[in-house]
Amino acid sequence: MKTALPLACALIIPAVAATELPPDATAPASPSRPAAMETVVVSATRTSRAQFTTPAAISVIDSEAIRLIQPYGYHDIFDALPSVNIQGGPRRIAEEPAIRGFSDEQVAIRVDGTRLNYNKAHGGRFLLDPALIESVEVLRGAGSATYGSGALGGVFLIETANGRELNNNADGLGLRLSSGYQSNGEEVRGSATAYGSTGSLDALAHLTLRDVGEDLVDGRGNDILATRDETGSALLKLGFEPDYQRFEVALEHFENNGRNPVNANDRATASNLVDRSTERRNARLRYQVAPPDSNWLDLSVVAYENRVDAREFRLDDARIDRSTFRTRGAELINTMEVPGIGDQTARFTAGLELYEDTQSGTRNGSARPQFPDAAVEYRAAFLQGEIPLAAGFSVIPGLRYDHFDYRADAAFETRADSEVTPRIALGWQPRESSYLWVEYAEAFRAPSLGELFADGVHFAVPLGPGQVVINEFVATPDLRAEHSAQWQVGGRWRRDGLFSRDLSVSLEGSLWRSDVDDFVDQVVTFISGPPRFDPASRSLVFPGVTTNRNVDARLRGAEITATLRHPSWYMNM
Repeated sequence: MKTALPLACALIIPAVAATELPPDATAPASPSRPAAMETVVVSATRTSRAQFTTPAAISVIDSEAIRLIQPYGYHDIFDALPSVNIQGGPRRIAEEPAIRGFSDEQVAIRVDGTRLNYNKAHGGRFLLDPALIESVEVLRGAGSATYGSGALGGVFLIETANGRELNNNADGLGLRLSSGYQSNGEEVRGSATAYGSTGSLDALAHLTLRDVGEDLVDGRGNDILATRDETGSALLKLGFEPDYQRFEVALEHFENNGRNPVNANDRATASNLVDRSTERRNARLRYQVAPPDSNWLDLSVVAYENRVDAREFRLDDARIDRSTFRTRGAELINTMEVPGIGDQTARFTAGLELYEDTQSGTRNGSARPQFPDAAVEYRAAFLQGEIPLAAGFSVIPGLRYDHFDYRADAAFETRADSEVTPRIALGWQPRESSYLWVEYAEAFRAPSLGELFADGVHFAVPLGPGQVVINEFVATPDLRAEHSAQWQVGGRWRRDGLFSRDLSVSLEGSLWRSDVDDFVDQVVTFISGPPRFDPASRSLVFPGVTTNRNVDARLRGAEITATLRHPSWYMNM
């Protein structure tokens, strides 16, 4: 459908100049950097660890790789990652995450430490332009022991850049300008990033505009109707760094406008088109402190509000739907170090998290039961240890407790529930070139507000003259939370100096199994009973229902990746 450039870049990408990082650097390494430079990850433990000796399945993509891929959407970015899919294309507004068979709300998305929980049915969740991304880690596997609800399949941990990072921790000003064109869809894009730092202050301002002026064309040369859109993204970051501390405030805005089907990942017809506007605004405050002479203080605090407003004007009957989804939250995490075996150091991380999701919807100015007014509030705490043992072994135990309360309109009772999710991982590094690990972890996902409380007409389909099917949602306020128990076993091997001094190779593989209890399954019964005559429309109405139920599921799989690296190129398979 598109040019061969993204595929070629995913296979062989020329290296760009890389600056040597200090041994304790926390920024992810670029795939094009020399193999000797360790990639550092934070997604599995909330602490900085070498990816090679982290007992979890993790992939890392940095801004250099994203710029070289020149993605149309998020499916281009993650196309080469094992067990990771982006569903809902080809419209960008419909892109949803999927990891290891878990999709959409069963996968957590975080941006700069804040939750991106927006979950309107048939709508995408990646409401962030890829040009803003400095790095993204994808944790594959159960992650609720550290990230709470929604991390059954894994976590996308996205970080955006700041002015000091782009300035390589030096004083000065900089400007980046970028533009591009894609023939499929006649897309034109442009972006500008201004940044600078002086003393303890830094700032960044970013703007990206994209315009798809024509419908996309599929692999057979056929138009994919209603795929034009306009997208704009903006980010403003201000930072202050006195004495091993960092204060940061960020304001972010994303907007997508287009004419799409009501179900954004459906085929367009004359009767299902809407003029859709989706707007996300995020405000966040972040504080970090890590004095080098303190073993007990490595603190991160974040507070945020994330709001999504969607407006849909249906062309065939002028119906107007408005939806608002808002997440407000705060999180505090601290890591302390204590003496371990011999000269080794153990780390313990504790965290508290509070957040609330609220949603409301209207149709032509009146209450809309399909997207009802409802809210859920979470209070959580977790504790994790990273304990080195003898003979190259280490163990990472973790435990999290989540309590959540639902509330909706007067037709539903207030509901409270809680979940405890443990994790334990054992790693062994018998030699510098190899690492083996095994993990048991549990995860959960609390039912969404729509799954619990949606009511009213789902869809209406004419069967012929004087006959129509009207399918209605049936609320399921007693729906249970999904719960999974997962086993993983994995290994890594690497070797430098293969065939030549500059060539290195690495292999990674894992086997996994997830047993899911109370998997939420939506059941659409097209016709559920005998018809009735409606005198107002003089039609025969056939009733149908859409409801949710809990079922059990079993998922299993295997992953293997191989990487060749050279100072001038790399290849992933």
